[in-house]
Amino acid sequence: MHFLYFSTLTFDEAGGAHNPTQIARALARRGHRVLFVEPQPSTPRDAERLPLEIVALTEIGFTPTQLRRAWFGLETGELETVADALLERLAKFLANETRVAMFAAPFDPYVRLVPFLRAREFLIVYYAMDDFAAAPALGHTQFAPAAETFLVQNAEVLCAVTPHVAQTLARFGKTARVIPNGIDLEMFPRGTNASRAQIERGELTLGFWGTLIDSMFDAELVAHVAQARPRWTIHLLGAPDPEPHRPSVVARLKSFSNIFFHGAVPHAELPRYAAAFDVCLAPFPDNAFTRGRDPIKVYEYLAAHVPVAASYAPQLAPLPYVFVAHSPAAFLDAIEQAARTRLDERALDDFLAQQSWDARAQALLDALRGATPHAPMNDAKPLPSFAQPDAQAVMRYAERLERELEQAQVWARDLETIAQTRQNGWKRFLPSFGKRN
Repeated sequence: MHFLYFSTLTFDEAGGAHNPTQIARALARRGHRVLFVEPQPSTPRDAERLPLEIVALTEIGFTPTQLRRAWFGLETGELETVADALLERLAKFLANETRVAMFAAPFDPYVRLVPFLRAREFLIVYYAMDDFAAAPALGHTQFAPAAETFLVQNAEVLCAVTPHVAQTLARFGKTARVIPNGIDLEMFPRGTNASRAQIERGELTLGFWGTLIDSMFDAELVAHVAQARPRWTIHLLGAPDPEPHRPSVVARLKSFSNIFFHGAVPHAELPRYAAAFDVCLAPFPDNAFTRGRDPIKVYEYLAAHVPVAASYAPQLAPLPYVFVAHSPAAFLDAIEQAARTRLDERALDDFLAQQSWDARAQALLDALRGATPHAPMNDAKPLPSFAQPDAQAVMRYAERLERELEQAQVWARDLETIAQTRQNGWKRFLPSFGKRN
């Protein structure tokens, strides 16, 4: 088979740990040709000498301005240039091989290409990574509800990472096969205790990694833990507050002396931190988006042989050594229960061995067996935009442009100041200026 994989995550996101990258690699390891489309170029692009090619939207005619508008849920203009450039890349796809277009999310620029792909006899597969129907209520405007509706209605095969997501897709009268996320055990080798990270320890040492954004991280819940158990230490690894318009996680938690922010940490360093944690945290907010998630970090926590306390995520309860709570008081109890639990490491390793990405790729191939593409649509051109931005989305986009303009103006003033000085000023700005070879 030949796979065209549309991902809203870059290929190297989180060290390549995410589902689209891992599934693409697993398919390529089985000999299937994969063209992986990401929003903007990732670095590095390690394809491991597999039949796997990676290209960014912004490398095939989609401008940075169009991409920015797409993230804010605004219309992005024509896509004919992108379709033509994509057609050149698809020339390596053999005519006698089954062609599969995989969509990980209802991202407007990707979904608009469905008629173009239909005309080239692609199977359309929607492998939903989250409950995207719940995303707009949390301010994630890059996923247009109308785009998901169109994608589900026109997909030959539906897959979902959790039963909750499969249930939300059932509103369209179609059945989705549940294929959870997985784990790359090579990213979490055993025997890392000797090189554990040197961090502040407490009566219990708790850790979290991931993006610190209010829609996916419950700062109030973590504040409750920090206040109720001041002798515990809580270590937060990840980029804090990536979207300035949202309530700040850092502002809510910075006053606690037992909470430590480590910023973004390379994915390869996570096992060292995990070795220093007594319990790993998954403090998710109480919302529908949470209940649709199958967080890879939980598989990673378990691969590091650390028990997990999670909140408001009943879908995680079947996982071994994951203790799920549905209130702040219960979350404290879950942490303490996790800390008291003695892991059967052999049984845990046996469980994790069954959660490999190769197993997930095989489940996907099984779901594709017997599927045939629908007839081409009347028009093979890309569709008009599904975007229906509200006033808040437009204002956030305008504020983003204002911030970028302010930054450019500051930089321009700095250049003007330096230009008025002598050579020493230039040397401060450009350390290599004036050096002789």
